Amino acid sequence: MMTNKLGERSTVGTRIGFDRYTIGHRGLGPCALLEFAQERSFDGVQFLEPATIDPELDSGRLAAFRAHADAMGLYLEVGLPSPNPFRRARELGRDVGAAEWAGELKRHVVGVAALGCRHARAYVGDRHDRFRSDVPWPAQIEATTEVLSLLSPLLADLKIKVAIETHADLTARELTAMLDRLGRDVAAVTLDTGNLVMRLDDPIEAAKLLAPAVVATHVKDAVLAFTPRGLCWQARPVGSGIIPLPDILSAVIQANPAIALSIELHPRTYDLPIFDRKWLAHFPGLQPESLAEVVRLAALCECRYAEGTLPRPEVVESIPWASRDLEWLASSLGYLRSVVPTLAGI
Repeated sequence: MMTNKLGERSTVGTRIGFDRYTIGHRGLGPCALLEFAQERSFDGVQFLEPATIDPELDSGRLAAFRAHADAMGLYLEVGLPSPNPFRRARELGRDVGAAEWAGELKRHVVGVAALGCRHARAYVGDRHDRFRSDVPWPAQIEATTEVLSLLSPLLADLKIKVAIETHADLTARELTAMLDRLGRDVAAVTLDTGNLVMRLDDPIEAAKLLAPAVVATHVKDAVLAFTPRGLCWQARPVGSGIIPLPDILSAVIQANPAIALSIELHPRTYDLPIFDRKWLAHFPGLQPESLAEVVRLAALCECRYAEGTLPRPEVVESIPWASRDLEWLASSLGYLRSVVPTLAGI
């Protein structure tokens, strides 16, 4: 049964871990990351992709690593390289077609299977790809969908779902459209709770829309602030920002009580120039009520900045990431340990 005692690990139901990206700067190897998780009472770790565990994607070594995690009582989640062939083309400095990239990704999918994982996180683009002038965003979505369609027979055979992330790229409706085209038997969602407002989605409505398909998570909080260009966004420890996390997580947990909540935190502020009509034009499906909700959340942040109950982004960002990452992880874990049992109805 779950427990709400700070730091005590879960044994059944919703589990709480972290994504290795949060402490990637600490240089811990795969086994050391598992030990880090166990020592700090986390329930598991989400890795970027199988190659970060074994660069050669050796099935035997990957299976042994899974067995090691199981013996430690830890969940193990993993991702795939981005299936967007245009991103791969930029890495290689040449054109890469959907068939070529799908062929290369097959060995990574087999690596996911060797790890005993039934889903793998993936993302279409980063926060810049939507606004690229060389390849329009709809073309990137189409090409990515083609790659995943070519992988679908292998995914179905191995009983693996690609969990496409709300990665500061896709809007919730764009992601839903991809799922409908690919089929829910091979495609699902990794819900990043903090990123929803970055793509101008109403976070609660987006979570409700996506919840039935969510199989993995990146749990973070965030704040917004007004700037001369519009807004800026910054990640915050879970429970300390403005994201309506109880409502979001309640929708997700009710749809999938066994979901793993993987905390993902990082530094930096991101620009959201909503006063720029050219920037807004990259969101042709934007609904006024969604934008209004994002602005409302920003206004709430500004009130709390003025009250002194919430530190401004520039104040937080002045602290080096290596001096706040562990504290942020610990406070996020404590918040989730106390809140999740009430959301799960335990």
